[in-house]
Amino acid sequence: MSKISRNPPPQSPPSVSEPKTSAPAKNTVPADVRTTNVSAPKPTDGFDTAPKRASRQTVALDTPTRQQVGGSGGATGVATVSGPGADGKMTVRVETNTQTLFPLGMQARGYIEIRVKPLDLGIAPEQLQTELARAMAEKTADDMSTYGADLAANGYKSLEEWARATGYYGSPSHIAWAEAASARTGGQIPAEYWMHFDPFGGTAGNGPHILPTGEYPGALSRIAMAHDTDWDLGRYFGAGPLASLQGQPHPENLGPVGLVPGQGVDTYSTGHADWDVTYGSEVILPGSPPPPQIA
Repeated sequence: MSKISRNPPPQSPPSVSEPKTSAPAKNTVPADVRTTNVSAPKPTDGFDTAPKRASRQTVALDTPTRQQVGGSGGATGVATVSGPGADGKMTVRVETNTQTLFPLGMQARGYIEIRVKPLDLGIAPEQLQTELARAMAEKTADDMSTYGADLAANGYKSLEEWARATGYYGSPSHIAWAEAASARTGGQIPAEYWMHFDPFGGTAGNGPHILPTGEYPGALSRIAMAHDTDWDLGRYFGAGPLASLQGQPHPENLGPVGLVPGQGVDTYSTGHADWDVTYGSEVILPGSPPPPQIA
């Protein structure tokens, strides 16, 4: 979700440079690959040294699991997380859609691939539940302060309800953003939490009011995939390049932080060294293996 702001959303940057990736070769699956089977609805449309292999901790949340989100299976929404690579980055890959290429009649699959350097949040395991509850309460308060009137005017009680109504919640791009946010924390905070935490995470605009090209596969959404995560981590956990956001008053005016140069923080509008976000497609050759969840 492009960060909360009562002011008009920032203008689109004049150009967006898509970071070049150095992803592992296709069809080469490291031994430590974790594949997540996600049934998702069709979409409508660093700081510190990385932990070696941070295991996911059990987090009690009233949020759907990846298996419970969305529709009836298929290739869409499969999240594969691997790494870290030689550069210390984790790789998240989500298949998005399948289309037929004319006039050849061959099929191609779209994908989102995000490579990100994990942060050490400095949260002790026994404090994780407390920290997650605190952050969720602060985020909910910010959202209601900023979007409360807008929610009521549109007949919604929460941003999650609104995101579900639009079909974005649990879509492949939302899942990719949430898995990348989890990878940014070294797996300490699971993707399910991030989906609930930021129902429009990975989109560019003013909350649910998404800008042109602000949702996958638009150019601005590639910026949001990285910026939304680091904005949330800075604002609510005091971690990462945007840690100065924590405790700042008037959250409705903080949205452009990290998007406008000259603010004394890292800028994301032309890419960030900790992130590589790629939207691509590849031809499905005859005899190619099916996606992981039906292989």
